[in-house]
Amino acid sequence: MKMLRVFFIMMMLTLFAVACSKSMSSDEAAKKGYVVYGQMDILNYDLFEGFLDKVNSNKNAGVKFANYTVEGDPIFHNLEYNNEQKNITYTYDSRQDENGKKEKVSTSCKTIKLVDGAYLLADCDDDEIGKRFYATQKTE
Repeated sequence: MKMLRVFFIMMMLTLFAVACSKSMSSDEAAKKGYVVYGQMDILNYDLFEGFLDKVNSNKNAGVKFANYTVEGDPIFHNLEYNNEQKNITYTYDSRQDENGKKEKVSTSCKTIKLVDGAYLLADCDDDEIGKRFYATQKTE
């Protein structure tokens, strides 16, 4: 009987912890139109491919990413391409990462390049911020 009581208390604590979590789950992020990089898979990668197509066609475009830490916390990356200015505004937001720096910073970059199977930003006003973006190319 005592083990049953301990089990019940542990279950209630687990449910409470999950209910109190402020972070967006990877499924929620995918439903909201984010490209999701989780521990096992990439969801909505076609949205990123569409962004790249628009950039290559000199059309305004935007794409949102949610990358998940090992602990399950999201780090958000936002790319906005402005055709008139010919630049990509990149925003990095780690405010929901419980073990991270909890910051939101932006920079402007000239290009996005594919290097050794990963997309990287280049020619950024603040290269240290620009280096935070890293999107692996999805392989079938």
